[in-house]
Amino acid sequence: MSLNDLPAETRKAVIAERREELAAWWPRAKGAGARTTIKMYPLVYADKPRHARAMIRATDDKRLREVVEAFGKYWRRELGYDCAPLDADFVDYEGRPNKAEVVLFDAQETKDTFPVAAGAAGLSTVEGLRQLDWIWLHPFERGRRLMNLAWSDLEDAYGGDFLIQPPLFPSS
Repeated sequence: MSLNDLPAETRKAVIAERREELAAWWPRAKGAGARTTIKMYPLVYADKPRHARAMIRATDDKRLREVVEAFGKYWRRELGYDCAPLDADFVDYEGRPNKAEVVLFDAQETKDTFPVAAGAAGLSTVEGLRQLDWIWLHPFERGRRLMNLAWSDLEDAYGGDFLIQPPLFPSS
């Protein structure tokens, strides 16, 4: 039965119930809105990358690592992994110090005076070689110039011969 088929008073009551349900569902920290919304993060306390660059180093700044952790959770959900690739508290999932180097990427589709984080990546060192463990970009920035800039920045910072941890996904 459609809402339009209900008497006016019943329809109002059903819509009122749905509004109550929506209020609990959408904006709350643990509600479905938090699980279904993908955000970019304004970084008013960070410097904008210099011209034609996107990468912002985040390894040593707890506030920036928290943003990387948020992107890592998006990466985990999108790709179906059991855990996020980074904990912002400098420990890995076994409680050991986390030596991962992490970076953020500045959105290219915004024109702000401060950086707006639209993606992140994590790198580690394996047998003396740098390895890209994961990378995630906001869907609005995919298929545009951010990936090209991010990749160029990673090559400039870590050399063009770093390893890439599989599996690889076309959306990354």
